[in-house]
Amino acid sequence: MALTEAEVTQFREQGLLFPVPLIEAERAAALLGELEAYEAATGEPVNGKYRYKSHLVFPWINTLMRDPAVLAPVKDILGQDLMVWTSHLYPKEPGDGRFISWHQDSAHWGLDSSQIVTVWLSLSSATAISGCMRMLVGSHKRGQVAHEDTWDKDNMLTRGQRITASIDEEHAVWVELQPGQASLHHVDMWHASKPNDSTDRRVGLALRYITPQARQTRVATDFATLVSGKDDFGHFELEPRCERLMDPEFIALHERIADIQGSIYLQGTDRAGVDGLVETSVLNT
Repeated sequence: MALTEAEVTQFREQGLLFPVPLIEAERAAALLGELEAYEAATGEPVNGKYRYKSHLVFPWINTLMRDPAVLAPVKDILGQDLMVWTSHLYPKEPGDGRFISWHQDSAHWGLDSSQIVTVWLSLSSATAISGCMRMLVGSHKRGQVAHEDTWDKDNMLTRGQRITASIDEEHAVWVELQPGQASLHHVDMWHASKPNDSTDRRVGLALRYITPQARQTRVATDFATLVSGKDDFGHFELEPRCERLMDPEFIALHERIADIQGSIYLQGTDRAGVDGLVETSVLNT
């Protein structure tokens, strides 16, 4: 086991485990360098549509999410059969004022399972001042709760969604991480993040691991990548492996899947299917 029995128990009881050392700081810096080399070549920070399902266009993410060191703690919690439902890149720029409201991932993902673990890997330093995540330990045990949409332009969530219940922020934990460290959190965890008030970027990569038993309830066809074990259920279309940066074939696949993801995240609103959704959406912290 990569995790001790006590750590597995802690995750089940608290819904959160951190800091989990996953990769060396030097490797984290090298991966951040790959991202920033792409940004330098294109002349702008990684744009909205490639911040999610990022593993379809960035080979280094596709490799990383299969790395035994990354998979090991997830296997200890979810078992040997694992899929990545999606991946998210999160560059939070200094001084831009953007924040994340208190929310649950489960509220807008459309998945019928709570057997879902997010691995949030820090490629840079993530601190309280740079806008690291904040979590309410044990809140996952309340199940899925009501949210409301705010459409706040500074809120990084697609709908500006927020939990309607009152939040006792004094009990929130600051999930501070150093490069190469990760946090693991439950899909029902209540979490948020403040703006980046530092002078440096806060850059993280979120990998959303599910078991093949999970189903998508909002659309007829959804996609995932099998990264460990086997899929005996066939609930998801299996994604091929990206081997080349911004491969035109994979850009086209990403566009197709992005339309589906937009339908999932915006279901029940009058903005579902709005032109330009995938270019502007940032779908979680």
